[in-house]
Amino acid sequence: MKRSRELAAVGAAMVLAATLVAAGPVSAAEKGKPSEPSLVGSAKMLRKDGQDVRFAFDAHGLFPESRGTFRVGHAGEGFSVYFQGRVDCLVVGGPVAVVTGIVEDTNVPDLKNRRVGMTVYDNGRRDRVGYTWGPDPEHKSVVPPCLSTAPFETVESGDFKAVEWFPPGSGIG
Repeated sequence: MKRSRELAAVGAAMVLAATLVAAGPVSAAEKGKPSEPSLVGSAKMLRKDGQDVRFAFDAHGLFPESRGTFRVGHAGEGFSVYFQGRVDCLVVGGPVAVVTGIVEDTNVPDLKNRRVGMTVYDNGRRDRVGYTWGPDPEHKSVVPPCLSTAPFETVESGDFKAVEWFPPGSGIG
């Protein structure tokens, strides 16, 4: 009986070893591969007139499963505006990320519950940001999901990291 247990243990070990060899080692590249797109980071925009404009993102997942948060602040002489909300779309292609979301908290009543759009160009320490929103008391301008403008603002300090990812078999990327 002892001999058959030993043979069974040896056989199980051989099956396990064969399975691990067939599966192959996980390469460093596979370990570091993203499993979803993301846009993270925060930055202050370069404004020569002294205005303080800041963006922050913690966005993950491919539309329609995108999730996360965004924050925007804009202060200047005699005014201070902020808003933050939840991400409803993220798409990343190369170094460019487009994110939209619904404003949930703000000191600008006309922005509450509206969708805003932002675009980030992740260019190392020379990132750029664009955005789509503005005064619209009659709510005629609606920003669709996943839509924003070209990144026209330059980052003064801070950094954004855009990570591209598309599902395997999608034919993209």
